[in-house]
Amino acid sequence: DVLRLFSKYADDLYRFALSYIGNKQDAEDIIQDVFVKLVSKPLAIRPEKEKEFLLKITANLCKDHLKSPRYKKNVDLDTLETITNSWDNFSKADDGLFKALSQMNEIYRIPIYLHYYEGYSHKEIAGILKVSETTVAKRISRGKEELKKRLED
Repeated sequence: DVLRLFSKYADDLYRFALSYIGNKQDAEDIIQDVFVKLVSKPLAIRPEKEKEFLLKITANLCKDHLKSPRYKKNVDLDTLETITNSWDNFSKADDGLFKALSQMNEIYRIPIYLHYYEGYSHKEIAGILKVSETTVAKRISRGKEELKKRLED
């Protein structure tokens, strides 16, 4: 069952982790950790909620990663260039739009990504990010305004 979940959702989870973390190698590690968790502690997941459940696990692991001391170290210019290149290579959509999105603060970037790229409702995003629906709506609205300003520049 874990293999089926991996085959079905690994790419979506990777894109989500990459949008959250901004680093290809760390996103790959996080996706590996998601499935290691599922193998080590099998859980009963309702089929209609599989992707949402996996996105919650991924979001939590991304948050943990961002809080870790290793991540809080200063980033050298080569690493920053690698992150930017990862975003550029990852984008299947309009390069300008995705690049502008990638430069936004994560509190706006993640809800916008989940809503517009993954198709989740505000309620589902609220569950994934563990915030209220109102917060999600505000972040998407403010994020769209910021994105609009970035694209006009």
